[in-house]
Amino acid sequence: MALAAHGLPGSDIVIQQQTNVLRSLGTDQAQVEQAVKRQQAMLEIIRQTPDDAQAQAIVANMLRQNNSSMDPAAAKASAAELTSARYRQFLSFNPIAKLPDVKCPVLLLNGTADLYVAADANMAPLAKGLKNNKSVVSRKLPGVNHLFQPDPKEWPLVNGQAKEIFSPQAQEAIREWIVEPVKK
Repeated sequence: MALAAHGLPGSDIVIQQQTNVLRSLGTDQAQVEQAVKRQQAMLEIIRQTPDDAQAQAIVANMLRQNNSSMDPAAAKASAAELTSARYRQFLSFNPIAKLPDVKCPVLLLNGTADLYVAADANMAPLAKGLKNNKSVVSRKLPGVNHLFQPDPKEWPLVNGQAKEIFSPQAQEAIREWIVEPVKK
């Protein structure tokens, strides 16, 4: 089962996330494009500079140029995270590479309100990578976010406060996927 799985390389996901979040905040298209160009330049520095200390210094400087109010210590800490082995691995990871080897049943669920892993952009490559697997179920859940929560208007009230919940649509899709083989 894959919940909000990304079907694009990590570097593409980072750009997609930034674009989606800025658009959701109502950012002007020109500003979005400018931010994406800066992000792409930073990712390129991370990719092309194997020396961590050198990459961290460049990235910290870029972060401060993009946000002059950023504290130097915060820029340094962010740069250290962005140049870590874990983050570099994420940026270069292509989830499609190993999918042809997957033979077990697969359930792909993504929400249409997910700002971090866009359903349309990611489900198509995943489905393509799994095309030789005859046991793949793929569903986009309308209005569901990255945490598989429905629209806040659908959250139940508990003690007068809206209480976040796991999407009933997602629960039902998972239940059906588990029960379906038993029916056969």
